[in-house]
Amino acid sequence: MKILAIGDVTSPAAAEYLSTRLWSYRRERGIDFCVVNAENAGFMTGASPDIAKMLLAGGADCLTGGNHTMRNRSVYTFLDDTREMLRPINFGDSAPGRGYTVLDAGGVLVLVISAMGCIGIEPRLNSPFDYIERALKDAGEYDIALLDIHAEATGEKLAIAHAFDGRIHCIFGTHTHVPTADEQILPHGSGYISDVGMCGESGGILGMEIERTVLRMKTQLPYPFIVARGPVVANGVIFTLDDKTRRVISVERVKL
Repeated sequence: MKILAIGDVTSPAAAEYLSTRLWSYRRERGIDFCVVNAENAGFMTGASPDIAKMLLAGGADCLTGGNHTMRNRSVYTFLDDTREMLRPINFGDSAPGRGYTVLDAGGVLVLVISAMGCIGIEPRLNSPFDYIERALKDAGEYDIALLDIHAEATGEKLAIAHAFDGRIHCIFGTHTHVPTADEQILPHGSGYISDVGMCGESGGILGMEIERTVLRMKTQLPYPFIVARGPVVANGVIFTLDDKTRRVISVERVKL
């Protein structure tokens, strides 16, 4: 079984790019299940319902969230009504939507958990450890578990990954928009990477125009971000699992 995880979608144009190419890429690589982090797909806000529907129709089986997800109030009802779109589980029970879901991938039940870190990222949420633990207990029947850790600090991502190594099959980080080169199989068998990268316009800084981003950094003034002008690239990772043991046997970085 092959599971594809795509990094942060950074703009509506990037969402459109991905949705027009994802099904063909899935057929080419034999992908059985695809999860996409869409927390920034509205450009500095979470995905709108229309963008979410486009991504789900275009080849994503599940959309995970992050620190920008809840900034788009138009998606709150959609989060409540749609099992295929998640927000970070540690926003708590009072927030719209859900932090985990179980979906059917050709007869294989896949548990997907979306969680957010606490170090150097806003809003500051409660620690995700207990929330993830509860999701594993409350999810009911499932065959494979996936975890998107949306966090700034690689050390925090690794700590979470090792805490659930062997219990969650595929663990991947999002948020920094930069793919890391630490793809690995952890000691107890979980596949892991600290960050899968982004799906967004290239030629800038994390999908944003260079000049405006530098100006913000130099002056500390809130100049609005502008989307970068380069062609869209989509970073991801493919986890391959043994069909009999359901153990991860390879973790491969890819670019669409």
